[in-house]
Amino acid sequence: MSASPHRRPTGRRRLALAGAATLVAAGLGAVPLVVKADAVAPADLAHGVLPARDGWAASGSGTTGGRAADAAHVFTVSTRAELARALAAGPADAPRIVRVKGLIDAGTDDNGKPQSCADHAAGTGYALESYLKAYDPAVWGRAKVPSGAQEDARRAAQARQAARMVFTVPARTTVIGVPGTGAGITGGSLVVKNADNVIIRNLSLTDVRDCFPQWDPTDGSTGNWNSAYDAVSLRGATHVWVDHNSFSDAPHPDSANPVRFGREYQVHDGALDITNASDLVTVGYNTFSNHDKTMLIGSSDKDTKLRVTLHHNVFRGIVQRAPLARVGQIHLYDNYYDTTASEGYAHSYSINSRAGAQVVAQNNYWSLSSDRKTSQLLSGDGTGAIAGSGNLVGGAPVDLVAAHNSASPGKKIKTTVDWRPTLTAGLEPAAGLPAKLAGTAGKSGKAGAGVLTETGGKAAPAPSGPAGGRTLTVAADGSAAHRSVQAAIDAATAGDTVLVARGTYRETVNVPASKHGLTLKGATGHAEDVVITYDNASGTPKPGGGTYGTAGSATATFSAHDITVTGVTVENTWERSAHPDVRDTQAVAVNASGDRQKYLNSRFIGHQDTVLNWAPSATGQYRQYFRPCFIAGDVDFVFGNATAVYDHVNITLRDRGAVAGGLGGYLAAPNTDAAKSYGILITDSTISSPARPGTYYLGRPWHPGASAVGQLVIRNTSLPAAVKTEGPWTDMGGFSWKSARFAEYANTGPGAGTGANRPQLGADQAASHTARAYLAGTDDWNPTD
Repeated sequence: MSASPHRRPTGRRRLALAGAATLVAAGLGAVPLVVKADAVAPADLAHGVLPARDGWAASGSGTTGGRAADAAHVFTVSTRAELARALAAGPADAPRIVRVKGLIDAGTDDNGKPQSCADHAAGTGYALESYLKAYDPAVWGRAKVPSGAQEDARRAAQARQAARMVFTVPARTTVIGVPGTGAGITGGSLVVKNADNVIIRNLSLTDVRDCFPQWDPTDGSTGNWNSAYDAVSLRGATHVWVDHNSFSDAPHPDSANPVRFGREYQVHDGALDITNASDLVTVGYNTFSNHDKTMLIGSSDKDTKLRVTLHHNVFRGIVQRAPLARVGQIHLYDNYYDTTASEGYAHSYSINSRAGAQVVAQNNYWSLSSDRKTSQLLSGDGTGAIAGSGNLVGGAPVDLVAAHNSASPGKKIKTTVDWRPTLTAGLEPAAGLPAKLAGTAGKSGKAGAGVLTETGGKAAPAPSGPAGGRTLTVAADGSAAHRSVQAAIDAATAGDTVLVARGTYRETVNVPASKHGLTLKGATGHAEDVVITYDNASGTPKPGGGTYGTAGSATATFSAHDITVTGVTVENTWERSAHPDVRDTQAVAVNASGDRQKYLNSRFIGHQDTVLNWAPSATGQYRQYFRPCFIAGDVDFVFGNATAVYDHVNITLRDRGAVAGGLGGYLAAPNTDAAKSYGILITDSTISSPARPGTYYLGRPWHPGASAVGQLVIRNTSLPAAVKTEGPWTDMGGFSWKSARFAEYANTGPGAGTGANRPQLGADQAASHTARAYLAGTDDWNPTD
C-alpha cells in the first residue's frame, strides 16, 4: 500500500451510517440535527476563544471564557430572570456559557412585568420634587455634596433599581448573543468585578438609564448630575474580551434629558468603563454610537495595571472618551472615528491621555464633520503620552499630537512611551477602514448593529496596490469583483488576500503551491457566515473517468506554504447513507499540504477524513497550526503524515448511529514517518460527543508502509464519555497501536483515564510535547506567539 492519501484501502473502514447524525450544539446538549454547516454554528461561536496575539487579553493564558463549560452550565436565556439565574448558578467558579436569545429588557420583574422608576422608588421615601427642593443650590449651596434624608432615600431607590438591572458576570464565563435573534440587553448593566477570563460577544447593549442620578454641585464649576451604571463595567477584571457588540443610548438620547439646576439631568454613564486595576483587556469590532462619556480607562489618576487594546471599533456620534485613559499601557489600532453623524451628540474630543497613561495610537481613521479640526481630536492635561503613527484624517496622514500641541501649548501631550505593542493580530493600514467598518456603525443602535464587519455582510471593494499585497473580493450575489472563491484565487498572486463575503459557496477550492503567503478570509469574522461546501468522496466518479481518491475528494486543497485561512467554514457533506453503492467513503473537507500554514477561527466539518494533514515528502518539514477552530467528523477525521497542532480547538465526535458492533468511530489516524519526532498534537482543547458512552477510539495508526509509525499526543484536553476509557487506542490494518507513538497527558472529563492501555507522558516528557516544540522546525516558526 502506498503512503499517498490519494487512494486508501477500501477495507480500511466501510461502516454504514444508519439514521440521522447528531452534533452537540453548545448550550443544548446532544440535539438531533440534519448535518449542515449552520447546524454547528452555535457550538463554534459560543465556544470561541480569543485568537492568539489579539491584543492584551491574549497575554499569558489567553482568554477562553466559558469554553470548558459542561452541559449543565450552558444556558440559553431570553428574559431578565433567566439571565440573572444563569449568571448566578453554582458553583461560582464553574465555566459557563450564557447564550442570549433575543432582546432582554432588564427593566422587568421576575414575571416579565415592566418596572418603572416609581416602582423602584416605592417605599424608600424618595421623591424627585423633594430631592430638588432639598438640594437646590440656592438652599443647599455649592460647597458640599448632598447628604441627609433625601440623599439616603435616593441611594435606597438606586439600590433597588440596581438589584434588577445589574448583572454580575463571574469568572470563566462567556455571555454571547445568538446570531440572527436580535440578541441584546436593554436597560441592563453587565459588571465584571474581580473576575478573570470573561468573554462578552455579539450583543446589542442599549439605554442603560439611571432613574436616580445624584446631584454633585462640586463637580466642575457649575456642578453636574451623575448616573451610576455603565453598559459594561470592568472593575478589577482580568483577561476580558469584548467583541462585536453595539453600545448606544437609543431609544432615549441625551436630547430627551431635561435641565435641572442649570445642568443636563444626565441619566447615562459610560458605555464601557475599565477601572479599578483591571488588566489584560481586548476590545475589538464593537460599535459605540450616540453616547456621551463613552469609555473610561482608570478609576483615578492613581489606578494601576490597565493594559488594554482597542482595535477595529467604530466610534460614531459620540461626544468624548474614546477613550479617556488615566493610567496604563493602551494600544489603539485600526479604529474608525466618525464625527459627521452626531444625531444630537456634539463631538468634543476622541482620545484623552493623562497622568500615567501611555497610549500608542496606530493606523486609526477619522472622518471629520465640517466644524471639527484635527487639533480637536486629542485632549489631555499635559501629563499623558500618546505615541504612534499611520493615523489618517479624511484619508490624509496626520501627526495628531503635533496638531493638538500646536493649538494647546499649555497642555502639551507627551510623545514618548516606554513600551512597544507586540500583540497586534489584524493590524492593517488605516485607508480601508471606512469601507470595512462603516457597516458596523449602526446609527440607530438596533440589536445586532455591531455584528458585521462589512456593510450588509458584503466584501469591501478591493484597494488598489501592487501585486502581492492586494485584496481580492468575493460575493456570491455579484456585488464584489468575483462571484466564486476559486475565481479570486486564480486571479491572486503570492501574498494577496481573498476576502469572502457572507454566503454559501458550492464549489471546490484549490490554492496551488505558487500562491504562497495567500490569506483566505471570511469578511464578517464569523466562520458560520462564510461556507465553502461540496460533496465528493474518494469513490465518487470523476467527470473524465476514474474516481477522486482520498486527497482528491477535498472540498478545499491548500498546497501553498505560509498561507492563512481564517473566518470560514469548509465542509464536505457527502453522506454514506445516500450512496450505498460507493465503497470508498473517505470525504475530505480540507487537504492541508503546505508548510507554515495557519487555520484560525474556522470550522471544518465532515464525516470520514475531515482534515488531512499531509506532507508530500513524508520526511519533509510540513507544519499546520489550528486555533481556535471547530472540527467535526466520525472516522479518522484528523489524519495524515504532516506535523499538525490543534490548539484550543473544539472537536465533535459525531454519532454514526447503530453501526455494527455499536462502534462510534475514530478521531485520529496519523501515519507519521518514523524519521520524524512529531506528528499530531491536540492540546488544551475540548472534545465532545452525543455518541453512546464507551464507543469511540481516540485513534489508530494508519500504516500504509514500513516507514509509517504514527505519532499522536492528546494533552490537557477534556474528553467525553463517548471515549473508551479502558482502551482508547486500537490497531489498524494489522499494525498494532502499541507499535505506534500514542500518549496522553493531564486530560480531564468523563472519557479520561489511566491504565496499561492508556500510555501517559511524564512531566519531563510533556515539556517536549508542546505546540512550540512541534512547530519550531529548523526556522523557529512560532505561530502561537
